[in-house]
Amino acid sequence: MQAGSILGGAPIWVYVLLAGLIALGIRRLKPREVPLVVALIPVTAFFLWSVIGALSFAQSAGAVFAAIAWVSGIGTGAVSAFVLPEARAKRIAGGRILLPGSWMPLCLYMTVFIARFACGAWAAIVPAQALVATAIGIAIGAALTGRLAMWVLNWENEGATAPAAP
Repeated sequence: MQAGSILGGAPIWVYVLLAGLIALGIRRLKPREVPLVVALIPVTAFFLWSVIGALSFAQSAGAVFAAIAWVSGIGTGAVSAFVLPEARAKRIAGGRILLPGSWMPLCLYMTVFIARFACGAWAAIVPAQALVATAIGIAIGAALTGRLAMWVLNWENEGATAPAAP
């Protein structure tokens, strides 16, 4: 199967999703102050994408296999937040969040999109391996969800100071 037929065979929603991920990633390149709801859009979107994917996968692979893929992804993503940390956002007055500018979100969004697209293509090209390909795709999407959840949990409060070095 050629790359052109793979790209041409993808549903239109895949390209709408790609455009949305690029837009979200580009918005994170510069520091900005946003309402809490806006700061939580990527976290919520990736959470829903990973859960819907896992639930759909559970219908064909079984709930246990889907849960293992999803939970292992969440755990891997949470650990990655400590191994490769991002700049911390800061909660400020008025229910707003000060987001630091960073290339990391755009890189992560594109990496997850490409990996999940590749897993979908793999599943379509080699149907005998579709369960494995889909499980890997689910785990990758869940990993970003786990990473984003840890990023939110590590937001600083306004006026908080970093702990002193020992």
